[in-house]
Amino acid sequence: MADQPPYEELIKRIRDLEAENKGLRHDLETVKFNENKFRMMIENVPDIIWTLSAETLHTEYLSPAVETMLGYSVEEAWNKSVKELVTPATFEFGAGYLADILKKVGSNPEYAKKTHSFEVEYICKDGSTLWAELTAKLIFDDQGNVIDVIGVSRDISKRVIAEKALKKSEEKYRTLFENSRDAIYITTIPGSVIEMNPAGIKLFGYSRDEIIGSDIIKIYDAPEEREVFQTTIREKGYVRDYEIKFKKKDGTRINCLLTSTFWYSETNEIIGYQGIIRDITDQKRMMKQFQQIQKMEAIGTLAGGIAHNFNNLLMTIQGNTSLMLMKTDPAHPHYKKLRTIEQHIQHGSDLSRQLLGFARGGQHESKTINLNVMVRMSSKIFAATKKELSVHFNLEKDLLPVTADPGQIEQTLLNLLVNASQAMPDGGDIYIETENIFLDQYQLAPYQSESGQYVKIGVTDTGIGMDKVTQEKIFEPFFTTKEHGQGTGLGLSSVYGIVKNHRGYITVYSEPKKGSAFKIYLPASDKLPEKKTVLADPLLRGSETILIVDDEPMLTETGQTMLSELGYTVLTANDGQTALETYTRHPHKIDLVILDIIMPKMSGNTTFTRLKQIDPNVNVLVSSGYGINGQASELLDKGCRGFIQKPFNLLALSKKVRQALKSSR
Repeated sequence: MADQPPYEELIKRIRDLEAENKGLRHDLETVKFNENKFRMMIENVPDIIWTLSAETLHTEYLSPAVETMLGYSVEEAWNKSVKELVTPATFEFGAGYLADILKKVGSNPEYAKKTHSFEVEYICKDGSTLWAELTAKLIFDDQGNVIDVIGVSRDISKRVIAEKALKKSEEKYRTLFENSRDAIYITTIPGSVIEMNPAGIKLFGYSRDEIIGSDIIKIYDAPEEREVFQTTIREKGYVRDYEIKFKKKDGTRINCLLTSTFWYSETNEIIGYQGIIRDITDQKRMMKQFQQIQKMEAIGTLAGGIAHNFNNLLMTIQGNTSLMLMKTDPAHPHYKKLRTIEQHIQHGSDLSRQLLGFARGGQHESKTINLNVMVRMSSKIFAATKKELSVHFNLEKDLLPVTADPGQIEQTLLNLLVNASQAMPDGGDIYIETENIFLDQYQLAPYQSESGQYVKIGVTDTGIGMDKVTQEKIFEPFFTTKEHGQGTGLGLSSVYGIVKNHRGYITVYSEPKKGSAFKIYLPASDKLPEKKTVLADPLLRGSETILIVDDEPMLTETGQTMLSELGYTVLTANDGQTALETYTRHPHKIDLVILDIIMPKMSGNTTFTRLKQIDPNVNVLVSSGYGINGQASELLDKGCRGFIQKPFNLLALSKKVRQALKSSR
């Protein structure tokens, strides 16, 4: 039996083996780490890294970038031959190139070290093609035989496209030229049209044969603009966004923006002009509409102020007239004159109401109504006085209801009918239609924002029509085409204001001698039409204490006299501070405050807030020369008991006061 090595030697060998094993494990981990690192590098490179069998021309490895570049998964690409992954032309070139390399390697071993690079065209999964720069090297076995080809394919599509675009600039230009929505043209220096794209030919209404070779001056509305254009481009070398009017073949004038530069030959010689023409006619029209809306808003503010002051003056006259009528025997000769004054006050009040309607401040008592009923009722009233006109109806059977002020809608319809009749002094036809219509956002007028279900009312006449200048002004207050004394110019302006107050809008289309068509769009309501109630007419009296607050002494004096005649005890104040002091001095005694909204120093709104602080249960009736919209509506929302618009007569005052007093109990 051989001698066993000593124990210490065995221990030493074990330790050496352990150390060696540890080193091997470390080396293995290093190899794995490096392998993972290089694998991560390869798999995250955006280029396709691949190996190819030199014998079968099948891929042996493909990096994941194949999916990003070509759209195939690695598995899908493996199942395809190189021939399937590239275009026929690329495969033919590549196969021939490889055969040639292998032949050269056989005669010159140094050739094996060479890196090869050329462009290939891949076929992507979606059928499109992609240009790549292929860089490859041959791999040999120990015997010097070529076994694989390893390479990288980098996406150079953008570069190739750019190069092709440069080489085929005319083709690219033609594509852009043909598909541009703007007109693109080229002319000689004298002005002969060398080229114009389809958009330009369509814009100006000529055929291609008619425009090519012709003088571009024929599309200028003002021929002298051509000289201005030439002078500007000579001085600056370009014309950019130059606003100009052109004309179509049929004579229609269009607003355009012209951008142009010189057109150079290949030798950099100026041989003509090239440019773009953009039609901005619709854009200009919309801008003009917007400016018109802004102007109408400004005029509306002014009109509202005039109407407010006018109503205050009428209030004093109306109040005193009502008082005198109460004290005058109907047989007295002055009684008839007082009635005449009252009629003229009513006429003035109607004019003021039309102004307020335009200014978006008219009294607006909304109800759910059926416009077909309103149309037939208004038309019946109108037709009874206009026998020479024929009114035709085309009313939708199941017309949706709208929420609106019946009086204002009736006024609107009558104004449109009167306007139509005045356009047909010798008689004619009026066509009235109603229709349910859903308006998408793009169908709305430029100043509208609410799409949805609308109800349309159309009033069309066969009258004298209007030119564009007149159409732009017809909704302005006091504008009229009638002779002096024949009209106030408030009819259509009040229509405009009323429609806008109802969150609707109105359009007009007219041509001289071809009649006019007005179309009103009002938001439809999901409520059922309300039944009309008839109010009684007795003069209502009382004995409560009322505080009148108004900055006009004549109005507080007139109001005091009117209420005293009705049996009330009346206190007055001509500003908000005095009203607060008066109310404080008479705690629990004042049953109602009639409060004006528009006052200096302290507004009606502030006065009401301060009164509420003194007495949370204060009873307030709002009074104003403006309408119920705006500040009056806000005060009603805050707890005021009602609203009465100036001017008002004794009967209206008696009813409003009793309603306010009754609602406070």
